[in-house]
Amino acid sequence: MPRDDRFINGKTYSVLLDRTLLGLSAVTTAILFAWLLYYSSYGFLLGTEGFYLNSIANPFAYAINSPPSLFGFVYYWPYQWTGGDITVLRIANVTLTVVLGWILSLLVIRRLWPVGWPHAAVLSAGIASLALVNFNTTWSRTPNYNTLTFQSLLVVMIGLLLADRPGRIRQVSGWILVGVGGWSSFMGKPTTAAAIALLVMLYFVFLRRKSLLPMLGSALVALALLIVTAYLIDGGITGLVSRMVNSADFEILLGARHDVSFMFRIDWLETSRAQLAITVLMVIALLLGILMASTHKLLLSLALAAVLIVTIAIALLGTDPISITLSTLFLVPAFTCLGAMFYHEGLVLRTQAPTSVTLALTFLVLPHLFALGSNVNYWWGGSKAALFWMLAVVAFLSPLGQQGRSIATLLPLTVLAQLLTASVINTAILKPWDQVKDLRAYSAVTPMPGGGKLVLPQPLHDYLATARAQAHAAGLEVGTPMVDLSGRSPGLLFVLETRALGRPWLIGPWDRTVAHFGQTWPLVPDTGSNAAAVKALGLESCADLANAWLLIEPKGPHHLDQASVMASFGARQADYVAAAAFETPINNGDDPDAYGQFLLKPVRPAVLAEQSCREARRQRLDSQKQTPS
Repeated sequence: MPRDDRFINGKTYSVLLDRTLLGLSAVTTAILFAWLLYYSSYGFLLGTEGFYLNSIANPFAYAINSPPSLFGFVYYWPYQWTGGDITVLRIANVTLTVVLGWILSLLVIRRLWPVGWPHAAVLSAGIASLALVNFNTTWSRTPNYNTLTFQSLLVVMIGLLLADRPGRIRQVSGWILVGVGGWSSFMGKPTTAAAIALLVMLYFVFLRRKSLLPMLGSALVALALLIVTAYLIDGGITGLVSRMVNSADFEILLGARHDVSFMFRIDWLETSRAQLAITVLMVIALLLGILMASTHKLLLSLALAAVLIVTIAIALLGTDPISITLSTLFLVPAFTCLGAMFYHEGLVLRTQAPTSVTLALTFLVLPHLFALGSNVNYWWGGSKAALFWMLAVVAFLSPLGQQGRSIATLLPLTVLAQLLTASVINTAILKPWDQVKDLRAYSAVTPMPGGGKLVLPQPLHDYLATARAQAHAAGLEVGTPMVDLSGRSPGLLFVLETRALGRPWLIGPWDRTVAHFGQTWPLVPDTGSNAAAVKALGLESCADLANAWLLIEPKGPHHLDQASVMASFGARQADYVAAAAFETPINNGDDPDAYGQFLLKPVRPAVLAEQSCREARRQRLDSQKQTPS
C-alpha cells in the first residue's frame, strides 16, 4: 500500500475512533443529566430544605435574613410561576446550573483550544457534568443560597470570557453579565460577592486591560440592580443596609459561626490513604492516556470506552467500584497539573499564555470564594463548585492544544469528569444526608403544596400524612401563623401551609461532628438558639403571635426552651390545648429515634393574648434599659 494511502487510512481510523468516543461521551452526559432530573422528585429534608422553601414561599414576611442572604427574593417569582411545585423547582434549578456550566466550559475550550464547534460542544458538555456535583446533597436540588451563588459565579466567568472576545456586542454583553452575576452573588452570599468583585479587578489587572470603562460599566449594572432590589424589598438603600446589618448581628447572637473572625480561616483538606491511592492511579492513567494517545490510539480508545461504560453502569445500576470522596474532586485536578509540569521538560509551563495562566488561577480559587463565609469546612463547601477546579486544568493544559493534541488531551479529561460526577451523585442517592438510605428504594408518593408530588420513604410519608390529617381535623387553616419550637421541623410547617413566625427556621441547638461523603465536619453549633428565637419572634406583630399555633417536641434532641420562648410573647402552656399528636420519622441519619411532637392550638381570647404580648415586651425593654452595659 502506498505511503500516502496508509497515512490517509490511519487518519481516517483515528477520526472514526474519536467520533465514536465523542458520541459515547455525549450519551453518558445525557444519562447523567437525565439521572439527576429523574430523582428530582425523590426525597425531602424537613430541616434545611424546609428552611429554603419557607424562605422562597414568603420572603417578604421576615425583617431579617439568617444567614444574611436574600436568595428567597430571587426565587420568589419562579416559585410563584411554578405554582410552588417542588419537583418543577428542582428540575429548573438543576437545568439552569448545567446549562450555565456548559456555556462556560464551551467558552473556555473555544478560547484556549483549537477545537471545532461540534467537538467542543460534546467535550464541554461532558466537563460541565461536574456542575451536577453542586447537588451532592438531596436538599441542594431545591433553589437556595448556595446554588444561587454557584450560578452567579458561572455567569460572572461567562461574562469575563465573552468580554475577552472580539466584537462590540459580545464585549458589551459580557460586561453586562459580569454586573448581573455580581448582583446575584450578593443576593446569594454577600461575602462571595465582595470576594468576586476583588477577583474581577485582579483579573482585569493581570490581563493588562488599559481602559477601566468596561469594569466600571459592570459595577454600575450591579449597583443599579441592587438599588432596584433595595426599593422593592425595603423601600430604599437605607432599609436594605439595616436589614443586612441586623441579619449579621442576629447570626452572631445565634452563634452560627458566620462572624468575620471565623470567616477568614484555613481548613484542612481531609482525606485518606485509600483516596490518595485512587487519586494517584487516576492521574497516572490520565497523564499516560494523554501522552501516549498518538502511539497507542486503539488501546486508549478502548480504555476510555470502558470508563464511560462504567460511568453509565454507576448511574443506571447504582454500583460504584471507586466511591470517591469530595476531597478527590480537588486532588485529581491538583495532581494532574503537578504531573503535567514534567511533560517535555516543562513545556506546559514554558509556553503558557497570560490568558491561560490568569484563567487557571482564577478557576483554582473560585471554589474557596464560593465557600467563603460558610460555617462548614471550606474544602467540603468548595467541592460543590468542583467544576472550576477541572476548568483550571483545562486552562493549564491548553499549551498542549498548540501541539495538535486537543482531542487527545480534552477527551480523557472529559471522561474523568464524568466518572467523578457519577460517583459523587451515586453516593448522594445511596446515602442521602439525614434521610433513609437509597432514594431508589423510596416508593411512597406524597402530595405536596402546589399540587406537586414527591416520592418519599414510608416513615416520612406517614409522618406528613398523619400530621396533615390531624392538623386539618383540628381546624388548622392555610396561612395560619405558627411558632416552631421543635428546632428542626420547618419542612412540616411548609407542608401544613402555615406561616413560620420569627424566621423560616427557628433552629434549635446543634453542636456535634458528623461524617458525610467521607468528610468529617462540624454541624452548625447555634449555641444561642433560644436567645435568637426570642429576638426573631420579637420582630413579629403581637396580633400574629396571639393567633399562632405552636409545634413542640418536648423530648427532642434540638428543641428550643419552650417556657422562655413563650414567655417572651406573654404566653404559657395553659394558654394552649393539644390539637394533634404524632411521632417524628426515623431515618438513617441524624434522627435514629422517634420523638413525640404536638400541635398546640391557642384557646385564650386573641385580645387578651395581644395585651399580654405587649406587656411582656414592655417589661423586657424596661429590663434591658435597667441592665448596665
